Amino acid sequence: MSPTMWQRILNRVGLGLWHQRGTLLVGAGVLAALGAYALFLGPMLSSSAGPAATGAGGRDCADTVMAAMAGAGIQQQAYQCMDASYQQRVSEQQFSNQLQTTSRDQSITHVARVGSYDAPTGPTLVYYAVDTNNSSLGFIVYLGANGKVLTIE
Repeated sequence: MSPTMWQRILNRVGLGLWHQRGTLLVGAGVLAALGAYALFLGPMLSSSAGPAATGAGGRDCADTVMAAMAGAGIQQQAYQCMDASYQQRVSEQQFSNQLQTTSRDQSITHVARVGSYDAPTGPTLVYYAVDTNNSSLGFIVYLGANGKVLTIE
């Protein structure tokens, strides 16, 4: 190709961009607004107060432990979501046996996360409503500052 061919290509590209300048400007404005939201408003509107540990499938540790109680077969991930103080008292095998007993005895059919409360000076409380074959139950999962499960009531 000769230099004039490249010049014609560049001229046509420039002319095409000039004709679409309105669309390009609107697109740039939308991108700028989304970027500003992500940088400034997104973190302010986030409901998490601190670093939350994540469990299986991107859920937080409270969701992971409740899914394991419902018999989702993720006992190992749920045990990793337990706080170190719990892991020192209870082995992974004991934890797995407890979950199997709970899921067998209660036959959980539905788990719904109802809400959470971030205590200013203590653990985060996560509330769950659980349906079994013959009743409905409520659970409170206490998460430490590291996002790990401290206890379940």
